[in-house]
Amino acid sequence: MEPTDTEKRILQAATLVFERDGFLGARMQVIADEACISKASLHYYFRTKEKLFDRIFDDYTASIVPLLSTWEDGTDEWQEKVRHFVKGLMRVFSESSLLFMAQELHRDPKKLEPRMAKRRTGPNAFILYYERLRAKGLVRDTDPRPLLVAMQSICAYPSMNPKMLAGSLRMNNKEYTAFITSYADDAADLLIRMMQK
Repeated sequence: MEPTDTEKRILQAATLVFERDGFLGARMQVIADEACISKASLHYYFRTKEKLFDRIFDDYTASIVPLLSTWEDGTDEWQEKVRHFVKGLMRVFSESSLLFMAQELHRDPKKLEPRMAKRRTGPNAFILYYERLRAKGLVRDTDPRPLLVAMQSICAYPSMNPKMLAGSLRMNNKEYTAFITSYADDAADLLIRMMQK
C-alpha cells in the first residue's frame, strides 16, 4: 500500500533524526517537529519509535530484494547483469539511508541481526550465479566472495560519505555531482574487468 503524503514526511523526518541522533537519541517530539505535524498525529501513524524504525528498516530492505532476482535467471549475459545490479544498488543506496542502517547495525547488532537473518534464505544468489559461470569457464576462476564485497563497497561508499569522498577527490559540489552521475557505469566496468577471464 502506497504511503500517504503525511507518512512520507514522517519517514523522511524520522530518517533524518535517526541519522543525526541515532535510535537511542531520537525523540518522537523532534521527529514530529521535523515533519511539521503534532506529536499526536505522529503517534496516530506510528505508535512507538520502534515501529517507526521498523518501518524504515523494512522499506530499506524491501527496496533491495527485487535486485537480488538479477542473479536468479538462467542467462549467461553476466556483464549486463553486473551493470543492472550496480546501477540499481547505487540508486537504492542514494535514495535510502544506508548510513543510518550501518550506524544502527554497528551500535546494536542484536536489534537488527534477527531482522536481517529473516531475509537471508538459502545461499547468496550472486555467489551461486558466479559459481555457475565459473564452472562454464565464462568468468575468472576466483572466489566470488571478495567480488561480492567489492561490489557492495564500490556501490555503498559514495552514498555513505559523499563529503569525504568529494574532499579526497578535490571536487566541489558541482564537480562531484557530475562525477557521481557517471560513476555507476565506471564502477560496473571496473567490476566486469575484475570478473573477466
